[in-house]
Amino acid sequence: MTSYSGTQLRVLVLACVFCLATSISIEEKVQQLTENYGELKKSFESRVPQLETRVFQLETKVAQQESLIASLRMDNPSSRMATDPTEIDNNESQIYSRTCQEIYDYDNSQSSGFYIIDPDGQDLNGESEEPFQVYCDMTTDYAVTTAVIHDSETNIEAENCLDPGCYKRDIHYSASDKQMATLAELSKECHQYFKYDCIEAPFEYEGVQVSWWDDRYDNKQYFWSGKATTTHTCDCGITGSCIETNKKCNCDSGIPDVRTDEGIISDKNILPIKRLNFGRTHAGSGQHTLGRFECSGKKVVDGKPTSCADLRILGHTLSGFYLVKGTNSVESVYCDLRKLQEEQGFQTSIGKIDVQSTPVYFYVQTNDIFEEVLTPIIFQETPLNIGDAMNRETGIFTAPVTGTYFFSLSGVGYMSYSNNGFMRISLMMNSNRIGSAEVGLSESPGYSTFALQSTLYLHEGDRVWVQIEERNVIYIYDDGTRLTHFTGLLLQQDVIIK
Repeated sequence: MTSYSGTQLRVLVLACVFCLATSISIEEKVQQLTENYGELKKSFESRVPQLETRVFQLETKVAQQESLIASLRMDNPSSRMATDPTEIDNNESQIYSRTCQEIYDYDNSQSSGFYIIDPDGQDLNGESEEPFQVYCDMTTDYAVTTAVIHDSETNIEAENCLDPGCYKRDIHYSASDKQMATLAELSKECHQYFKYDCIEAPFEYEGVQVSWWDDRYDNKQYFWSGKATTTHTCDCGITGSCIETNKKCNCDSGIPDVRTDEGIISDKNILPIKRLNFGRTHAGSGQHTLGRFECSGKKVVDGKPTSCADLRILGHTLSGFYLVKGTNSVESVYCDLRKLQEEQGFQTSIGKIDVQSTPVYFYVQTNDIFEEVLTPIIFQETPLNIGDAMNRETGIFTAPVTGTYFFSLSGVGYMSYSNNGFMRISLMMNSNRIGSAEVGLSESPGYSTFALQSTLYLHEGDRVWVQIEERNVIYIYDDGTRLTHFTGLLLQQDVIIK
């Protein structure tokens, strides 16, 4: 057995104590490093949104600098690019084009690049939205595209979490909600590209929607391509090309491998996408890419404007009273062009306008008896004949314009002999009887008055007259004192715009 001296034993004990102390110190250091790593990780994760916002600002600044050369060549001030972010605020009187299409229509030599537009236009009361920056693609064959930029255009990984919609990504655009909605109103079509790369991160799980996007009204939407606003689907579900035929999206398959769903959402009435929400990414991963809000073409007003919406499309930006074409008349409306078409009070109907291209009314009289049957009554006196539509010599009125007319006839029937006299007088339109008045007398001599009134819708060129349709003994009486009167006038003219 080995023996140790007292000194050796003391040294051995001290060495063991030192080893134990060293072991405890290393464990503490590992724990401390682990805690420091956790805090550092949280710190970096908290700064990610700030860094992404800063990247967006820097990208916007770079785009401004890139467009400077192009802007200096522009002769059209309404499509000029601001080289400094404060330039918009410092030029309140500046009038900008409303879309990229308008910039191109003004000067088709403009090149693709970043421009400033103002869809809702300038408001004299200062209540319009601020102009904003967009990218104009002037190279498309069918229509110029206006693209609104945002801060989530790159491929972004969704955080790992379990509950439906537990990961949320707010989308911040370079334009206000109202400006983008107005841009959609002015454009023929709008759309937004979407892509999702997934590994066991479904949109729908066991019949429950775990992922969705919020539209401009903050309503949940479960379709990821097209306009299928009432159902959950992806582009492969529309085309029938999903990996699993009983699924509507590739990511819904649950296959532990990278799958992709991408498509173009094209319902401009609810775009742009305001927020992305994803769930059940805890067991796999999901990466989303969202394209810019793009609108192209322009709405065209066919004929004369019929609404405040048409007036906006034609370029009106100031609120006020306007005249528009109704179904068969001119109507007065108040347009509050500070609002969107869907908002209450955007258009207020004031009423129809009594429009007459020329006034039409007549008043004729007889000064002698009239006995002929089935012949237009001839009127010898013409106190009024504005519009010259009544031919006194033939007794026939010819409608000069299409519209609603009123006619009135009154007179005296006379029977000089015999008994049981009878006379029927009719209002005729194009040889068709419209109405009649009758006179009957049982003893002679005798007098009896008659009257006939009617409101008629006439087309231009229609003819109207009055005649004795049948009679027995009785005739229209007059002794020179003008006892028979026939009046007609245009109540309302139809507005027919060819």
